[in-house]
Amino acid sequence: MHRLLGFLLCLWLLVGCASSGKKSDLKVHHINSLASVQNNDGSFLGLEYLADPIPEKLKNRVNIVYLHGIGWTEDRNAQALGSDFLQGIANAYKLDEAKELDFSRCGESPLRPGISPKPFIHIKSSSPRYYDTAIRGSQIKLNEIACLDKQVLTIDDNLEFVLYRVFWDTIFWNEVQFAHVGQDDHQGSSMEIAGLRRKYNRILKDDLVNYGFSDAVMYLGPAGVEIRNAVSGAMCAAALDAAGIEFKTLGSSVTHDTVCRQASHNNLSVNQFAFVSESLGSKIIYDVMTDALTDGVETIHDDMIRGSETYMLANQLALLSLSDLSLELKTPIELTSDKDRPKIIAMSELNDFLSYELVPFYEQLWRRTIRPDNRYSPNMSEPMRRKLIQKLGFEMIDMRLEFADKIIPLVKGFVDPKQAHSGHSDEPELLLYMLCGAQNGQLNDKECLATEIAK
Repeated sequence: MHRLLGFLLCLWLLVGCASSGKKSDLKVHHINSLASVQNNDGSFLGLEYLADPIPEKLKNRVNIVYLHGIGWTEDRNAQALGSDFLQGIANAYKLDEAKELDFSRCGESPLRPGISPKPFIHIKSSSPRYYDTAIRGSQIKLNEIACLDKQVLTIDDNLEFVLYRVFWDTIFWNEVQFAHVGQDDHQGSSMEIAGLRRKYNRILKDDLVNYGFSDAVMYLGPAGVEIRNAVSGAMCAAALDAAGIEFKTLGSSVTHDTVCRQASHNNLSVNQFAFVSESLGSKIIYDVMTDALTDGVETIHDDMIRGSETYMLANQLALLSLSDLSLELKTPIELTSDKDRPKIIAMSELNDFLSYELVPFYEQLWRRTIRPDNRYSPNMSEPMRRKLIQKLGFEMIDMRLEFADKIIPLVKGFVDPKQAHSGHSDEPELLLYMLCGAQNGQLNDKECLATEIAK
């Protein structure tokens, strides 16, 4: 058993080093809605249909907040955060990458000459945070918590996407994680000891544990509060920018509470926001949204969430919700109308080790939990589903996908788990779903520019 486990874990990384890069065809097994008793009748709008008119202009715009998951997104051996997603959108509309896109990291100079630097801003804590450590009385200090940047992707005279990328990983790695596990990664002064490992064991230790699991462990502890503050503050800065108050007006850095007060008290008029999250980012953005929907105060976050769609790539809500167990009843979600209720679209590759579909998760949790009005619920009628959705505050849509390639061509029983977890944006057809949405379990290919171009 141990040998098999070791073999499977090594295969996770082998394909990243030896894959031919060939992509398999996307298979959509179903698109299910938590609201429906039927199978494969789920619907969502898609980014094109979320776009609304820019004030005093004829062009439509949608603002997208992109949030990463586990892993070191600033690793120079990997592509910059959101590169596959941006490139996938560009490819869907047959745009020229050289003219439209820049894949530099937050706060850095463009990778190619002749391109203007992307606007960016750093988000700080309201005051420095000090965390006691395994050496009692010895503390770690955390102040800066995120970097946010912006890139505009113009599709044509009538449509544009504005992408806001939220980077928190490098700051937390440098200030918190490095002191715990940085002595054993294959970087800097620790290369000598890490270099003694066998090649794929070394890669596995870094990618899966040092830069991976450590993120989730850290998030589930007290530092998770600051990660949520980072994302919350980044959302406020994005809202101000979307309303015309640019990053440079706010300064090179701003505290999360200051920028959120400014955004919430300015009566901003912004285009519709949407959210894209990877892996651990799904739990982070979900927690930020539920905090906003339970705080009893109307803020800019409520405006941004209202009517939004969140596309969760390889979500980890079911797994990480185990950390939400509490001895006290939590504040209920504020009731919203059907029109304003945000929608979560979970795009899950069925061979991904870390993802779980949301509809069966919430159905099972509903059936097996005790409530004052109903101790056990053996069936899930549509009225009961509506009640569950009201309690959650979100409409839930599952896309059960299959696209990962076989690692060894003649071995049919195992596909690349790394691709299954992080390869969503490399699938052109899946990008079409994100851009054009779905109607009754099928890709919407009517009156959507992306599907018209693809025909």
